[in-house]
Amino acid sequence: MSQGGNADGNTQTRNKSKGQDAYHEPADQLFYMVGKGTILAVPRKDMPDLLAEMRLLESVVESQQQATSHLKSCQDKYIQVKQSSYFKPEERAALSEADSAESLEREVILAQSELDKANRDLIQEMEPLTQLSDNTNHISELIPIQRRGGHASAVGFRMTYVRSQKIKNHWRKYRLTSKADTAGGSDSVVTQGKVDWKKLKNQLTDIGDGTSIKVDIPWFDDWMKLEDQHKELFQWSEHINENLQIARSYQSGGEHDVDSLKVDLSAEAQLMRWSYGASGVSGEANPFKKEGAIKSSGHAELMLAEAKASIDCYEPPGGYMMAFAGMNLGMLRSHTILSVAGGIGASIAAELNIDAEFTGSGAKAKGVRGSSRNRGIPGKQTVDMSLPDNSQGGELGAFVGGQLEATVAGQVEWKSPESEKFEPFAKIAPAIAGQIGIGGEATLKISYQGGKFRILAKAALCYGVGAKGKLTLEVDATLIYEFAKWVAYQLKNINYKKLDFIDDVAFETLSNILALALGSGKKLETYLYSTAGEVQSAFISFWGDLQDDRATATARGHLVERINTSPDMLQYTTPDAKGALLYRLIQVNAFDLLEPENRTWDWEDINFWRFGFMTDRKRAIINIFTWVQSQEDYRNVMQRIKPEVNGYNITVEEGESKLLAFLGRGEQPWLSSDYPDNLQRFYRQLKPTASKGSPMVRNDMKEYLTQNDVEPQFHQACFNHTKCLALPRTKNA
Repeated sequence: MSQGGNADGNTQTRNKSKGQDAYHEPADQLFYMVGKGTILAVPRKDMPDLLAEMRLLESVVESQQQATSHLKSCQDKYIQVKQSSYFKPEERAALSEADSAESLEREVILAQSELDKANRDLIQEMEPLTQLSDNTNHISELIPIQRRGGHASAVGFRMTYVRSQKIKNHWRKYRLTSKADTAGGSDSVVTQGKVDWKKLKNQLTDIGDGTSIKVDIPWFDDWMKLEDQHKELFQWSEHINENLQIARSYQSGGEHDVDSLKVDLSAEAQLMRWSYGASGVSGEANPFKKEGAIKSSGHAELMLAEAKASIDCYEPPGGYMMAFAGMNLGMLRSHTILSVAGGIGASIAAELNIDAEFTGSGAKAKGVRGSSRNRGIPGKQTVDMSLPDNSQGGELGAFVGGQLEATVAGQVEWKSPESEKFEPFAKIAPAIAGQIGIGGEATLKISYQGGKFRILAKAALCYGVGAKGKLTLEVDATLIYEFAKWVAYQLKNINYKKLDFIDDVAFETLSNILALALGSGKKLETYLYSTAGEVQSAFISFWGDLQDDRATATARGHLVERINTSPDMLQYTTPDAKGALLYRLIQVNAFDLLEPENRTWDWEDINFWRFGFMTDRKRAIINIFTWVQSQEDYRNVMQRIKPEVNGYNITVEEGESKLLAFLGRGEQPWLSSDYPDNLQRFYRQLKPTASKGSPMVRNDMKEYLTQNDVEPQFHQACFNHTKCLALPRTKNA
């Protein structure tokens, strides 16, 4: 395997085998069995069969990786064409007929079929592998020891893989235990986390002196006399230690001992290195800096020495349409970073679906058998979150019994109608004890606990079609604003019906937080408290529990000023928050008459000359209604003009009666603001049903009247990079 490339010895692994033979002379061949502390001698007559095994195991992995990369390329091109509105004019003109969405869709389908076939071929070779707790048939990592007549070739060492059942019982094995070391196995050559070449060389010397290997393999003695740098095993030890040193350089701070990261020579590690394409039979690959496609939406970087990988992926490519009880609510995807190791890492590399298990101890994932075709075309996939996931994926025996876990960090993102890009609104988080089992078989449930909005959902919420398991997400101070936007648009998309996946307490808490922030002028995160009760208490306390005093009158006056100065701050308020604010604005005590914000004193303002009571406060009320998006939204607001945000609602007629009574105070037949008639006329101009997938705009703007019933971009796939807000924490990192 050539080691050219960057100064640190890292190059890009090529996915396609060149078919070059690793061995040329018909002679008994020696292999170092990684993690076994053993030299394996393969008879000359058996080498053709062993070579065929090595090539097979290399080809099925590389074919799967190549098919995955090809599918990703097809999906990316399809998404770009669907986003052609973002292209510059000259870029749009350059799109050929072959680049049409229909043509690229066919390419995606064909690429999915090719990946499914490549994955079936890979699985076929993996199925005979036994559980990691059973040593009967594992992937065995071998380093060939090559016979040479001169200096080492430029190819250097290779890592090859065979299934242990292909290793015949009659093949000679030479146990590597030196006189000073009787441990044997993988630990016998590891010192302070690194492969100890001096120790390994002593073991090789001892078997040369004390066994029949010199007689059995005449050229072994000549090989031992080569300079170290010409020995494959020495090159292997040097490069795997260099790779480990790179991993240690990433380790921040002094939190862990230097030995917490060490070379992993276990059976799990060998399985993972093979499944990520570390084989070198092609003579072209350098596994020490492995970047490859994982699934079809991201890439993985393999840290070879530890058999760990960091996988950065967007799932599903282009996003999918989330539905609930048959109603489409908008495009979702996830941006996740998985830190995987050992058998679990191999599972995620080899399988097409993800089984997510998010328990109180952390977030974990593994691969589960599935089909690429089940995912459909980017943007054309729909997952109904109200339906239970009863499908079961198969699990390969080779992945059962793995000790190392995957850790998952990331976020679920929605395609905002405003930016037409994916934006994060909740982070993946460990489940808290009180939430495990909430909702029984519920597939999507949002609650409020511990000062955060918690989302319990099936894994499809993040990973789309085919994902198994459940996960927990949380909305903290960094995401509360985007979460409030997301909820506002979910309400708009279903024309202000009840969002059944948000429990009443959580929805009431969000509405209280919105009303508090608008009343105080502070940020939403200011009011994220430990319990919903504390949020409600803060709401009541802020408004003085409706006491007839100067403080509550002043608070109402300041609210009037904020609304009239910046009415856009009402854009994402729920009907409940609007109703709670309206209730405050129609309350009047003796001190309200003294607040200058309630009536304009600017003689240049037309309201200065009009008859009417508290004309500026009435203007604030109308400003609240300019963010109502439909007649149904209007009726929702009217039912919630009441002291508290709770499950009890008044009738539309009661709400209108209260509001019109206040708006009519002081009105005269002439030179008046005529707010009561204006509000009723305003209702008739509203759309019966809110537009779906379009930006939320004021209803007194022409953009509101010209919006489509369903925005064409609503169902379209898109792609944009985002920052992953939460990085994974592994057990030893």
